[in-house]
Amino acid sequence: MYSRVALSRVPNIGPKLFRSLIHHFGEASEVLRARTQELCAVDGIAERTAAGFAAANERHLREAEAILEHADRYGLQLYCCLDDDYPTRLQPFTGAAPILYYFGEADLNNPRTVGVVGTREMSSNGARQIDRLLDPLTDFSPLIVSGLAYGVDVYAHRRCLQVGLPTLAVMGSGFDRIYPQAHGKTATKIANNGGGVLTAYPFWMKPDKDHFPARNRIVAMQSDLTVVVESAHRGGSMITARMAHELGRKVGACPGRGGDALTEGCNQLIKSGRAHLIESAKDVVDLLGWKGHVAGRQQRLFDDLNQEEQAVIEQLKDREGVEIDELHITLKHPPAKLASVLLMLEMKGLIATMPGHRYRLAGG
Repeated sequence: MYSRVALSRVPNIGPKLFRSLIHHFGEASEVLRARTQELCAVDGIAERTAAGFAAANERHLREAEAILEHADRYGLQLYCCLDDDYPTRLQPFTGAAPILYYFGEADLNNPRTVGVVGTREMSSNGARQIDRLLDPLTDFSPLIVSGLAYGVDVYAHRRCLQVGLPTLAVMGSGFDRIYPQAHGKTATKIANNGGGVLTAYPFWMKPDKDHFPARNRIVAMQSDLTVVVESAHRGGSMITARMAHELGRKVGACPGRGGDALTEGCNQLIKSGRAHLIESAKDVVDLLGWKGHVAGRQQRLFDDLNQEEQAVIEQLKDREGVEIDELHITLKHPPAKLASVLLMLEMKGLIATMPGHRYRLAGG
């Protein structure tokens, strides 16, 4: 792994050339020892790039040492695209990153994966749509993939944490430069609660605008279906959707009202035939042909509620929203007691607050 990591740090060695060089020389260590003339015999390598190997070789070796030491200290896993343990969904693509850095507990080869992407300026309707998509999927335990960005991405990650779905955050920076910085705690929670954080960049790398298309490509490759929840005509989520489509992956989009800038991109994807219309979790399940299910955390929580909590859940089932005054009259709980029960259910991720002191089941 040491020589492969060092080779990945050589400037202008992209994913395809990385593979070609090792295929030609047999081992990364042999590539690093090769003379300029020998390197130039490999298809796709420029003379300037080949000449730069020897001049910068020592720096790349030092970087590889630092990367492996950091990984050992913090329990990171490194995956090389030439090894069998490299994520299976990425293996067919020669454009997949040569080295991936991973921290977490989630199975990257989960048989069911869904990407959830969208605008950074997410609306309350967008949040509710994510609830509708994700909450019922607890019965199938898919890996939910997103990019840790503001708006749709981080809301989807946090919703997964609430309802017990494994989620994968793909970053465009290194582990010492989590971006946005405000989402550092969320990234830690993801990694420590059945999810994971994945990046193609060594720990010291800052976020850079050129990194995010590569981040989006990993999201698209890793997801059997990429769902765009809310998006304007242009934006990172539209780039991810286009990449997924070009890679032969399924794309879905949640429709919005005509003239609404926040869903203009979604409607365009559906109208052009590049995305399937996704309104609910059932659309996801049907589109991907999932059969059977596993016991979801939300259902287990329903079974594990006390009498007062069960009574509230029964009142909210199959209803768009119930005012707190109605719950008070029907259940005959003292106001303080009812408020405590509602707060506990909300903390468990089972109910959601609506305007006007109304409540509904989460995902409803």
